Amino acid sequence: MSDSRTGRPRDAVPERSLTLQLDTFAWEAIAEESSRLGVSVEDFVSFSVLYYLADIDSGRVARRITRSSYPEPTE
Repeated sequence: MSDSRTGRPRDAVPERSLTLQLDTFAWEAIAEESSRLGVSVEDFVSFSVLYYLADIDSGRVARRITRSSYPEPTE
């Protein structure tokens, strides 16, 4: 069956878009890795987001990514 308003099948997932603002280092790292793997930047980022979301509640490494590679100072 299709939705009478959109004409799309009712179980079809609507397309979404996402805009990322990355610093030069992050962009270059993503571009380099996607090139090494032979995939587009868009496909690499899409897969990475899906992988992260699938793993978000597992408690594994993806959940524990810190904002900085430097340890917090201890007093």
